[in-house]
Amino acid sequence: MSLREIARKNFQRQWGRSFCLVIVIMLLSFFLFIGSVLSLSLSNGAESMANRLGADVMIVPEGYDPHVGSILLAGSPSTFYLPDYTLNEIENLKNELGIDLISPQTFLATLRASCCSYPIQILGIDYDSDFIIGSWLEESIYHSLRDDEIIVGYHVSGWPGDVIKFFNRDLKVAGRLEQTGMGFDSMVFTNRNTIAKLSKEAEKFAGKPMRNDGSLTSVIMLKLKPGNDAVAVTGEINRRLSSKGIYALSSKKFVNNIGDSLKTVSLIIKSVIIFLWLISMIIIVLIFALSLSERKKEFGILRTIGATRGKLIKLCLTEILMISFYGAVAGIIIANVVTAIGNSFVSDALHLPFLMPNLKILIYLVIFSFSASILTGIFAGSFAAFKASRLDIHEIMRG
Repeated sequence: MSLREIARKNFQRQWGRSFCLVIVIMLLSFFLFIGSVLSLSLSNGAESMANRLGADVMIVPEGYDPHVGSILLAGSPSTFYLPDYTLNEIENLKNELGIDLISPQTFLATLRASCCSYPIQILGIDYDSDFIIGSWLEESIYHSLRDDEIIVGYHVSGWPGDVIKFFNRDLKVAGRLEQTGMGFDSMVFTNRNTIAKLSKEAEKFAGKPMRNDGSLTSVIMLKLKPGNDAVAVTGEINRRLSSKGIYALSSKKFVNNIGDSLKTVSLIIKSVIIFLWLISMIIIVLIFALSLSERKKEFGILRTIGATRGKLIKLCLTEILMISFYGAVAGIIIANVVTAIGNSFVSDALHLPFLMPNLKILIYLVIFSFSASILTGIFAGSFAAFKASRLDIHEIMRG
């Protein structure tokens, strides 16, 4: 009978011990894969956010700066507007503060839409002045958005050519965004003319008069001339305009705050993985060590019929390899199912930029998690294997 057959029979006979070890390896491979995916997704999301958020300063209504974060990171539907005079006030400060580009944006939250069963954030951009969104929106289409056209985010149902109804107005889907890992994935984009029409239609739902001249502004994005400090400009705008209900937010500070949160979450994930790896090692060593007392007779018989110390080591390692293989496969399968089902829930729960790795990277992570779990099992099991090989055959048989 081969070592593989003996190991298989031992696996079946000692099913309780084998099951516990399979569970330990399964949990290890599961958390290795999930933790790696989480860390990379947060890192990808942060990079995507830095690339997409090209403004140096954001102007929002006073008291609404937290809403901007939730919109950019989670796509939370919001409707708020700056005072009518804000754009003029910022234009007046343009040369003095070293502002290079100014671009207004308009937010409009829907109550419902034909595409989705939940509220949607619509973002209207001014193509004439936009320096942030238009460039990557046009990766989805070959022309600037025309009136009554929209581009839908990755998580919004709709394909080019479809018609979606917002506020009883039919809008044609002109394109669909690739995943960004930010709130943009749950948003709909259109031009300022279209969102002005939608705002007028929204009067009956909002219960207050809206303007249809395109002058409604929720956020103003500012790009500074080279050499100007965004934090200093932000402070100066707040000093001059905060009493008028206008608040400036430094994009750099916003990104840094998100970066600090990402570092904290990433550190927690890595700590959990290291802790689990150590615990797995200890449990595997203990279970094998405890089983030695039960298996002394077995090892004695094998030595009596000619098994060398080397063969005993190979037998123990074959068993742990078999156990590690089953546990690693089970853990990887469960982890992939959980990842496929739960990645959107994790993104919503963390309120941080979250962008899943591509298929090639996921395959690498599967190989890494599988290999690390197998090697951990073999490494931990080798302690028990070498201990078993050193047992004195005469003492075993007398016992």
